[in-house]
Amino acid sequence: MLKFFATLCAFVLFFLSVQGQNLPDEMSISTDDHILYTGKGPNSDLYDEAVIRDFYINFTQSNYWTLLTNNYQSHTDLAATLIVDGDTFPNVGVRFKGQTSYSMNQNSQKKSFNIAMDYSDSNQDLMGYETINLNNAFDDPSFMREVVFGNAIRRHVPGAKANYVHLYLNGADWGIYPNVQQVNGDLVKEWFFSGDGSRWRADVPPGAGGGGGGPQWGDGTAALNYLGTDTSEYQQYYTLKSSGLTNPWDDLVTTCDKLCNTPVAQLHTVIPQYLDLDRTLWFLASELAFSDDDSYIYKGKMDYYLYFDPETNRMTPLEFDGNSVMHTNAVNWGAFYHADNVNYPLLNRLLANTTIRQRYLAHLRTIISEELDTVAFNDRIDYYDSLINAEVSSDPKKIYTYNNYLTERTTLKNFIVSHRGVLLGNTEVQQVAPSIGTVSMTSAAGVWSNPEAGEVAQVTAQVTSTNGIGGVKLYYSAALYGNFTEIAMFDDGAHNDGAANDGVFGAFVPGFDGGTNVRFYIEAKGGNTAGSVSYKPVGAEHDVYYYQVAAIWADVRPIAINEVMASNSVTAADEAGEYDDWVELYNTSNATVDLSGWFLTDDESELLKWSFPTGTTLAAAEYMIVWTDDDGTQGPLHTGYKLSSSGESLILLDAAKNFVDTCFFGAQATDQGFARVPNGTGNFKIQEATFNGNNDNVPTVNVAANRAVNIFPNPTSGTLTIQIAAPNAAQPVVISDLHGRVLRTIAAQSS
Repeated sequence: MLKFFATLCAFVLFFLSVQGQNLPDEMSISTDDHILYTGKGPNSDLYDEAVIRDFYINFTQSNYWTLLTNNYQSHTDLAATLIVDGDTFPNVGVRFKGQTSYSMNQNSQKKSFNIAMDYSDSNQDLMGYETINLNNAFDDPSFMREVVFGNAIRRHVPGAKANYVHLYLNGADWGIYPNVQQVNGDLVKEWFFSGDGSRWRADVPPGAGGGGGGPQWGDGTAALNYLGTDTSEYQQYYTLKSSGLTNPWDDLVTTCDKLCNTPVAQLHTVIPQYLDLDRTLWFLASELAFSDDDSYIYKGKMDYYLYFDPETNRMTPLEFDGNSVMHTNAVNWGAFYHADNVNYPLLNRLLANTTIRQRYLAHLRTIISEELDTVAFNDRIDYYDSLINAEVSSDPKKIYTYNNYLTERTTLKNFIVSHRGVLLGNTEVQQVAPSIGTVSMTSAAGVWSNPEAGEVAQVTAQVTSTNGIGGVKLYYSAALYGNFTEIAMFDDGAHNDGAANDGVFGAFVPGFDGGTNVRFYIEAKGGNTAGSVSYKPVGAEHDVYYYQVAAIWADVRPIAINEVMASNSVTAADEAGEYDDWVELYNTSNATVDLSGWFLTDDESELLKWSFPTGTTLAAAEYMIVWTDDDGTQGPLHTGYKLSSSGESLILLDAAKNFVDTCFFGAQATDQGFARVPNGTGNFKIQEATFNGNNDNVPTVNVAANRAVNIFPNPTSGTLTIQIAAPNAAQPVVISDLHGRVLRTIAAQSS
């Protein structure tokens, strides 16, 4: 047994890692700079950019090519077996995909492929993904455009991951393929807090009479143009891919109405209620920076998606299809390409509003500085070249020659140099915005220390400017998503900003309940005629400063999290006869406790995730089972989330949002309980389950393989003991607070 001792000077909830946070996968908290990032992390698993996996697709039919060809128009899958990394996936569905990349590529066998992992088994996936897209790099001799573009803009907007695979069909070598993530529910869940909204592709549905592309691009139909109140008018031009909402088309109509019919001067205050304005501006700037001619800004009616987020009731455009970016014929696109065309309202109307226009320009400058930096871009091209050069050279099915590939590498590099020059030549882009230096949040406990419940937080920012300062604003939100509240910052010596006129601006963020997540960022406006703006963090609003209001422990804590089962296969069934995970609560007091409005969460970043219904009570010395099955339709005590058998945290709060009890567990054994012993008061250990009953006098399970963790006393303001069975000397214990800030790292040593 291994023991660690750590002294904590305040009430501290801690975690062995921050991985238990149930943020969307594309969001992460940086403890070094106090920033909540979205889109920062590198691709991993299936889309790891450093890995080229071999995909072996085997068909039973010898005439599979003819069958695939015959199935193209109907989008019918052909069953096959897929082998990746030695793992075999039977009965996947395979079909040709693409439009232009298929129709204009008839003489080549280098077709694009769609692989449906769940074709015959709804539970089958490849590293968590149900749909795989292998694209043939049509119109791209470099094989790099989609991969470079997608991974670059994902820093700023929701977009597809991409890397490379080597494909074999029935043993025959089919060469290198860009492996590009499908824009589907899997992608949405990685970027949004809810995947239950509505998703459209801006494209004519099969069989509809809305007309095709080509000369009709920019015809004012599917670019969020207002077509009237009749939803059938929109159904000619958009394909609804999925929706968990009742009237999705009404939401699309409302967005178009507000975008196209709100007076331009009012758009910056009205449209953010219906459209994720900031993400939209990053979306437009990203397409423009890389001259994407399969896009909203070029076609104005297709090759982009829309997602209506039910958490915020706002629409967001999603990027799609990047094989035609960075072509020489689009190198002269200016910073306001198509902004003078009324059929492109995201450009024409939004950028006509002076406030929105300056925000767009700030984001465009950031992309020019970061993504169009010639040294960094050339390094990116050289990196991909080192991965795929030999693969392209030996590819027996490639559409273009190897010499075309070598030439196109240089074309991409030259494009960035030229287009960067065009953009920087624009007089509005050239305007210099203020520079924002150090930003700090201060509470009574100190700089970047969490404020207590109800305590006002003080924010300061250092701002300098060569052309004067027209104003500094603080944008804050008491939620992890949605719009921000805007307040002014002052350099007057009265806002915790030091001396008046010293370049340090201050403002006060209101106090909130314990456990509230607060996001904020700074905007500084120049004194020039344009009123050029800058932001800190520069990636706002997808990158924002973050803190959490400190939680308070309840004075009276009668309810204990008594037992947890995070992997239930046969132990106990719920009302629907399903063997779902469960949490057992126990009333340690001698009186009935009203749990109305209490909270039980598995996410320290979302403490109010699930609440007990009004009228829920637990009698003295009695037990209660809460089913963690993400299915509230099955009863009042079914949460909106599931537990992870690999380990996470549980937190119980009372109606005043004070902490009552916590439970932190590692990897769990199926059908074994993680229980307090002695019952209701002791430390947790893995043992035979005692569903809805006393945990005492139960055989203990051998937990050495699970590295069981005991933490006591918990909570504490004094000495803390951590006991770990079977310690791993190569894996230290990391103690972090609710923010993920590392408090202590302790090397593993046996006692």
